Amino acid sequence: MLTNDLTYKIIGADGKEYGPVALSELQKWVGEGRITGATQVSRSDQQGWSTAASFQELGVRDSTGPAPVAAPSAADPVLERQLKGGGSWFYWIAGLSLVNSVLALSGSGTRFILGLGIMRIFDELAQRMASGAGLAVAVVLDLLAAAVFVFFGVFANKRHTWSFIVGMALYALDGLIYLIAQEWLGVGFHAFVLFCLFRGFKACRALNAVS
Repeated sequence: MLTNDLTYKIIGADGKEYGPVALSELQKWVGEGRITGATQVSRSDQQGWSTAASFQELGVRDSTGPAPVAAPSAADPVLERQLKGGGSWFYWIAGLSLVNSVLALSGSGTRFILGLGIMRIFDELAQRMASGAGLAVAVVLDLLAAAVFVFFGVFANKRHTWSFIVGMALYALDGLIYLIAQEWLGVGFHAFVLFCLFRGFKACRALNAVS
């Protein structure tokens, strides 16, 4: 009796190996006509390769014709990690920028270099105004700026390349604030984050190309 733990690999007409996948996924490929009886299949509980027709559970007939190219295998885990890693930086930018704002508005001199320069300007203006209204405006502007980057993060992780492009452009413009102020540590960290975002963008584009 077959168990649900068994997995299968196949060799497509292009000579490439696809899998391992579960029986349900392989049966789906059969239903889509991507596997014929002549397709070479390897099951995890057996050594070597056999034709798909020799596996009764697949329900394909024997055939001497060439096997069509199989569906692409599961998404490349390396690209998936790069995508998630790049997209997660939008959340770090938003979160640490808010922490910076809380510290600044509370009078603390501590802050993170990852924070947004534009939010730093909002907070400094609020402190100079020294009024409740100025503080309220700064809080609202800070929340809006952070929300924009959270928004980019959500759509970046859903494989929307535009979110990476627009997010990187805005973060690069924000880096100009540190450049003008000649705060080189902040400039360097902006450059590092932009590199990580760009890696996520490339992974996103590569994953979308095969999906």
